[in-house]
Amino acid sequence: MSLGLARRKELQKRRNQRLWTFIKIIFFVATVVGCSYFAFDTGQEIALRSMAYNKDKFDQQTNELEKMRIELGNTEAALNKIQKLLPNAEIQNLLLEINKKAADGINLERMATLITGMSNDAQCSDQSLTKRFVISTPVSQQIDGAVSFYRGLITVAGKGSPTLNEEGNPEAWFDPLKLVTATFTLPGGETQKATGILPLYHTVIVKEQEYRFTIISGRKSYADITVRSCDL
Repeated sequence: MSLGLARRKELQKRRNQRLWTFIKIIFFVATVVGCSYFAFDTGQEIALRSMAYNKDKFDQQTNELEKMRIELGNTEAALNKIQKLLPNAEIQNLLLEINKKAADGINLERMATLITGMSNDAQCSDQSLTKRFVISTPVSQQIDGAVSFYRGLITVAGKGSPTLNEEGNPEAWFDPLKLVTATFTLPGGETQKATGILPLYHTVIVKEQEYRFTIISGRKSYADITVRSCDL
């Protein structure tokens, strides 16, 4: 009896140990599975959040890039507009020459007059008329220094400022470095005036013809005047 009881107790103890071991294994497996599921769920949530963040960041960068493209386009348009307003290489070289002349003391108004008098002569006659006339001054004795062109069609007279001698007294002849006023008398008595430092340019239109005058300094008291006829 004692041996049988002891035997049953030993078997029961072994069964209990196996059962407890099995329970621990089940608990361990459940713990591992639970931790794995929690880790997976947490990782998935983190991944989803990261994906949403990256999407928002991408959308923000896309919007910023689009704004930069628009600003770049506006900048390029403004730059093209400025470039169109800027002088080309030939005009820049001309401006450099003008600046050099101005630095040498050449009067800017005189240079402007020279440039203004330039024009395309494609429709102008090859021949020009040149005459000499007196530029009167307030102290000169010349009564009438006018000169006529095309059989009296246009008459030109000039007035200027007298030259000063070493004592500062005025002489009879005009000073070519001071302003000169040329008066152009047209048919019917109409007059036109042009004032500036020689050379002086002026255009007169009579009926369907254009007459381009150029007045330059000649010998003492005189100026040389040239005219060309052009078709309108």
